[in-house]
This record gives sequence, structure tokens and C-alpha cells, in this order.
Amino acid sequence: MTSPTNWLAADRADLAATRILDTAESLFVARGVASVTMRDVADAVGCSRATLYRHFPGRDRLLAAYVERTATIIGADVAERIGAVGTPADRLVAAIETALSGVRRNPALSTWFDAEMAGTSTQLALLSPAIDALATGILARLAPELGDNGDNELPDTDLSDRAGWLVRVMVSLLAAPAPDADTERDLLTRFVVPVVLPSHPPA
Repeated sequence: MTSPTNWLAADRADLAATRILDTAESLFVARGVASVTMRDVADAVGCSRATLYRHFPGRDRLLAAYVERTATIIGADVAERIGAVGTPADRLVAAIETALSGVRRNPALSTWFDAEMAGTSTQLALLSPAIDALATGILARLAPELGDNGDNELPDTDLSDRAGWLVRVMVSLLAAPAPDADTERDLLTRFVVPVVLPSHPPA
């Protein structure tokens, strides 16, 4: 039987993972993501590296788990924002702006898109199921407006392709931001909306 004092007991695994991710986030903010090692995280948590690797088998898995947790929070903000605006074009632009703002406001994530981390961040974003789910969720909420005939029959492959392209757009804007919010909104309106919502051009 597992000792009740063992913080890594099976019934406390989620709590342990949360503690690790919270600690990693603090280190990302303090030192920058690129410089934080698994040893740093283990030392800050107060566990062995073997224990840390049981929860996150590698640094990439740790980063992916952090991205997934944060993407879930941002996704909830996006869902709330989409419900508060009018036209399909407005909802799409608002969703993208909310997602970008969520990353930029997060002091741990915002450093991921500097020159040193851009390659790693792009790879994570393109491969992360959480980021894909966030982009797909944005488009799924707009599904009735996506088809040329306004139906809800957009093929899953088309939805996936559009979501992947949307992720690339957002990563590009995070790595190389527009000069200001108005310019960014104009770029989204002129060059993203017509591709994602061809039957609903902006007013």
C-alpha cells in the first residue's frame, strides 16, 4: 500500500503535476524559457529528476503540458469573447485578438516568441494538440458561417487545414507583431477573414 505521506501517490498525481507546472511557470518568468532545465525545475520543486521525469518524460513534454494548460484558459476567454460580438468577421477577428492577447499577457509565454525561442515555440504550436484544439475550437464556433452556402457541413479535413493555417498566422504575429493593435486588426480583417470566411467578407 502506498504511504499517505507520499505526495506522489497515485491519487495525488494531478496535484503533483500542477505543482510542477506552477513551479516551471515561475522559473520561466524569472529566467526565460530557454534557460530553464529539468534540473532547475526538479530543484525548485524539491524532488529528484527521476521523480520529475515520471510525470514529464522530457523537457518537450513539460513545455507541451504547460502550453496545454494555458491554451485551455485562453480558449475559455475566446469562447466568452466570441459570444459578445456581432458579425462572423467580427467574431473571428475578436477570437484571434483574444488568443494573441492571452499569450502576450502571460509573462511566461510572452518570452517564447523572441528570437532565441521562436523556432521551438513555432514547433510546439504547430504540433501541440492543445493549440490545434484552440484554433479548431475558434473555427468550430463559426462553423455555420464557414461554408459558401452558410451550412454546417464543412468537412473535417477542411476545418483542420484552416485551423493549422490559423495557428501559423497567430504564431507569425506573436513572433513579429504588427506596430499597433489597429494595424494588426486591419491585417486580420483584410487578409485572414477573406480566407477563413470567404462567404462573409468584412463590412
